Amino acid sequence: MPYIKPELREEIDPYINAVVDTIGDEGSLNYVLTRIVAKYLVAMGVRYDSINAVAGVLQKVAAEFDARVTRPYEELKIFQNGDIPEYSKVEAIIREQQRHLPQDIAPDADQVHG
Repeated sequence: MPYIKPELREEIDPYINAVVDTIGDEGSLNYVLTRIVAKYLVAMGVRYDSINAVAGVLQKVAAEFDARVTRPYEELKIFQNGDIPEYSKVEAIIREQQRHLPQDIAPDADQVHG
């Protein structure tokens, strides 16, 4: 998670601000992130645990970005422009299926869900 202590933020933020001021396009953003990850791997050692840590952090960054930015933006656009009709139908079908479930149903441990 990106929620580090304020004193660590104070140390890091000036560097981030200087780099962000020079990023002009998606290619530069990709370059900066790639260099940071590669330098981290070199510094920590190119080993399974370091690679796994970087992969996990990148996945969490993407998940946090989706939750905090992408999803709210998509919701705004749905509100502004209307939903995709098929998605509305799919959601209605799922809600209808949920209504027909018994209230005391136990999870099915034998069935693979997908």
